[in-house]
Amino acid sequence: MLTPMNKFEITGTGLKIIAVITMLIDHIGASIIRHMLITGSATADLYSMTRAIGRMAFPIYCYLLVEGFIHTKNIKKYALRLFLVAVISEVAFDYAIHDSYLYLEHNNVLWTLLIGLGVLYCYSLVEKTGFGLEYQYILRIIIMFAGMLIAYLLKVDYKYSGICCISVMYYLYSNDRFKRLFSVSFGILILTLMSSKLELYAYYILIPMYFYKGKRGADGKVIRAFFYLFYPIHLLILGIVTYLLF
Repeated sequence: MLTPMNKFEITGTGLKIIAVITMLIDHIGASIIRHMLITGSATADLYSMTRAIGRMAFPIYCYLLVEGFIHTKNIKKYALRLFLVAVISEVAFDYAIHDSYLYLEHNNVLWTLLIGLGVLYCYSLVEKTGFGLEYQYILRIIIMFAGMLIAYLLKVDYKYSGICCISVMYYLYSNDRFKRLFSVSFGILILTLMSSKLELYAYYILIPMYFYKGKRGADGKVIRAFFYLFYPIHLLILGIVTYLLF
């Protein structure tokens, strides 16, 4: 007999909603509350709480990137969309997070996802070569480290840890619920070890991930546009609010 908990399910759209909400909270902390902290009108605990909540967003985006790569019919269009949104988001990201119209020391996370997508594409090419498994294994390692190096040199968000996280989730990817949870868990562990202990808070995402069964959820051009454009638009709004208040 099915209980209400057995029937409850979160779709891919639900995961995206969780990602945008936690990312928004994180960026509010990194922009508005950071300035409030400087002026003494906010506490360090409030700032830390918003940044901790925000740790859940990136692993979701990494996992959805892997799924998107596996299921997409046109990798070039997928990459082009990421590229365009990354470009139009950069100025808003730099101003909202770093109070500068051009800050080359830290570039937005969509560049990380784009590099990760390129790494996954190269993995797929290796798998089609027909080389023996040992040669494929070596080539994959070379590709992963090349992607990590590019991410580091371009100073994208999460740098090399983000690329390593995406790679791990890709190779541990499975439609099985518990293998899926293991994939995400291992990816978060990589982020924690290679980036910051603050990433440990990302493990809370395993709760909604438990109820994810691989279904896409609501879809359409308007919904897709919303999730893509939310990133630059919310950063632009936060930048404007920060400018007006501080």
